Amino acid sequence: MGEPTYQNITATVRPPRCAIFISKNSEYWKTAANVAITQASQVWGGRHFLIVPTDGEKIEDKFWELLEAYSPDHLAVCNLTFTDFEEANPDRYAEIKQFHKNSEQTKNWSDAEFEDWFTGSAAQSQVDELTISESLNKELIYRLSPFHHSDAVDQYLTSTSGFEYPFTKIAKIISAATRHIDVVRLPPVISDPTFKLLIHSETGVGSSEYIDEINESGFATKRLPETYKLTNVLTHVQGSQRPYFGEHDEPHLDETFIPNTPFGLSMLHLGQYYRADNHRPDKEPVVLVLGDTVEDFCFYYSLSRMHEDVKWLPQAWLRSYTKARNTARKRREQGQEVEPFTLEQQSGRDLVSVVSSLIRYGHSAKSVQLCSMSLSQRQLVSYRTQIGRLSYFEPDRFASKIECVSVESVSTSCVLRVFETDNYVNHRSMVFVDGKSVSPFDTPKPKSFNAIRLPDHYWLTSLQIEGYQPPSLPTLGPKIANLHNSTTESRVANDGIAYLCPNSMIFGSDLDAILVRPKIEMLDTMTLFDTYFEGVGVKVRYSDKGNYFNDTLRRFGGLGATGKFIKAAATRSILDKFMSRKVAEGGNIIYLENDQRAYLNLDAIAGSLSDEKAAADLVDDLVGNRVLQRGYIFQCERCRLVSWYGIDALTTEFTCNRCSLSQQFTRGHWRNPVVPHWYYKLSETIYQFYRNNSHLTAQVLYKLKGESKSAFHYAPEIDLLNFPRSGKSREMDVACIVDGAIVFGECKTDSLKAEALEKFAALAKMPLRNPARVIFATTQPVSGEFKEQMSRVPNAELMVRSDLYDD
Repeated sequence: MGEPTYQNITATVRPPRCAIFISKNSEYWKTAANVAITQASQVWGGRHFLIVPTDGEKIEDKFWELLEAYSPDHLAVCNLTFTDFEEANPDRYAEIKQFHKNSEQTKNWSDAEFEDWFTGSAAQSQVDELTISESLNKELIYRLSPFHHSDAVDQYLTSTSGFEYPFTKIAKIISAATRHIDVVRLPPVISDPTFKLLIHSETGVGSSEYIDEINESGFATKRLPETYKLTNVLTHVQGSQRPYFGEHDEPHLDETFIPNTPFGLSMLHLGQYYRADNHRPDKEPVVLVLGDTVEDFCFYYSLSRMHEDVKWLPQAWLRSYTKARNTARKRREQGQEVEPFTLEQQSGRDLVSVVSSLIRYGHSAKSVQLCSMSLSQRQLVSYRTQIGRLSYFEPDRFASKIECVSVESVSTSCVLRVFETDNYVNHRSMVFVDGKSVSPFDTPKPKSFNAIRLPDHYWLTSLQIEGYQPPSLPTLGPKIANLHNSTTESRVANDGIAYLCPNSMIFGSDLDAILVRPKIEMLDTMTLFDTYFEGVGVKVRYSDKGNYFNDTLRRFGGLGATGKFIKAAATRSILDKFMSRKVAEGGNIIYLENDQRAYLNLDAIAGSLSDEKAAADLVDDLVGNRVLQRGYIFQCERCRLVSWYGIDALTTEFTCNRCSLSQQFTRGHWRNPVVPHWYYKLSETIYQFYRNNSHLTAQVLYKLKGESKSAFHYAPEIDLLNFPRSGKSREMDVACIVDGAIVFGECKTDSLKAEALEKFAALAKMPLRNPARVIFATTQPVSGEFKEQMSRVPNAELMVRSDLYDD
């Protein structure tokens, strides 16, 4: 049993995160998106769920990027039923309804009987059904690692079927809230599907089921009257939140409106948080998504759940306004009456003004990134001027702040997280032995509610262990926080180890009795890489070079000390001298043919440092850490072998390494000077480490560790067994985990050639989450041909000598 160690753990309480898939091929995608918003409005944390389009076979790369940055706990599919045709295609709905009413089966039914039958049948009849293929199902599991059984998707939504266990319905917990809720505010009834999406994206939707449940909980609902122009509602919810008044004295649009809408209440006692070291609110751009497709809307919607200041401008609105503006100008020039702008034309202009107001001229360096999933860069450039003209104030200045960018360049590096307010820094110190906690973890509870309503209130506890951040892998959760050995109850997200609370099985109402308290196991780095490869049958082990590497780092005192020693030209030159095969003038370096090693005296080391005292101090440190060994070089009086003898093997005599003659060393056993020098031998494992060029691997790891913010784990110079196929093996020079992201790499002190790419091409074809980075490191110039070939490897990047060494 090992020595006990203490680990600091921070626990947060949060709702689950979910990504909802809708069919990208449905002509009624706006209705599907609105159904997804409707169902998300009913559950705790639902405002920050994503909506992602797919055909069931594949997902576009940018949406994969969003999903991996978001790290959903659950995945859902939202399908339309014939019930939704009443909104999406009312004429077709009425036609089919009348057809069934006139059929032989129902012609003798009463109106009530027919309505009951038709309503139930319509709710069960799916339209444009979205089915996730087996290949996409597997990809979702290994790339996102959600809570899952055999299927990645565990929630199936329609307009009449919402989220189930383990999601928490707001109607079940609203009465336990400690903040005052006077009345639940609902957006007005909206018929236009685009207006509906823009407004509902901020307010959520209050379905009839939701209203009934809220009323049963003792709260009244109040819908915004239709006396308010939709342009005012849109501008209020999209950014300005200026108060607007209708025909009544009561202010219907003020600062209390958004917090008490369905989406506002889905954030009950929840706050939005960014990492302080990653969030630059004064410099991060406003993102404006232009376009009319499902991909454009979903990109806007999902990105706006992950970061503030993201807006959507429908292309049709922009074109309509531009056309109307040009027509109005011509009519004015001809002295004709100008027609007023339509609702959508005016709203397009209002949306642009909201974006313009977010720049905060003179107070920050913010700009607008104009992007689109459906429009080309050339099209965006042509629309930029039109957008600038929509601004009410200083259109030219506003246009100068707009930068046309590709969606690929829109950053997802800064992602907001949703936690319970004042319940995200629960610090614990736990005792671990051999990586396993001695006692169970004291699970925190929601503390902003006056009661935890069982069995209706579920939450996730997310753990961050200081200095330990494993990657997000499908089967890793139960190995670290084991709750019934199930991948449906614990997972590793990209921001912590999450597990379901209070329990998957709730009996009774005593929270303390049922609350899960898992033991924690911090798996070592090799086990983490074994888990990464387990789905494809690949095993990992240290190569001989890996053993040399680990012993070298142990002797120097860790990766930091080793990297610093090798990076600096002066100290690195000492190791270079130990690789010498020549005898230096003056005897400072002696190369012995019999053991093919070089030995250095103090003058040789001082020559590297240009300071004898500093050299003497360094030697003492290196000898103390067994990096160097002191000894003498003697010549045997019988067989004439010149050899090095460590101080620990000497008394007043030495025994020849070849003929075994014991002899007293005297002036005749060395040549010059009169008194023999100490000669220093480099530890054999460090010699092998440096001779096999593992110093380049060490410098890559040293650099990557310097870039990490929270945790860095590494397993250098490993062998991949049964890779790329059974019975074969390949070496991986760099294998590390930087802040939970897997990084692999290849290191060459000669020129990088195409063969270096082969194993990474094979890796990319395996059903594994791609490494976040693939490093190709070299000390030699890199050809343009290799750079072009390297660009085909996912997430590949180059490190050259100047990145890694001080020369």
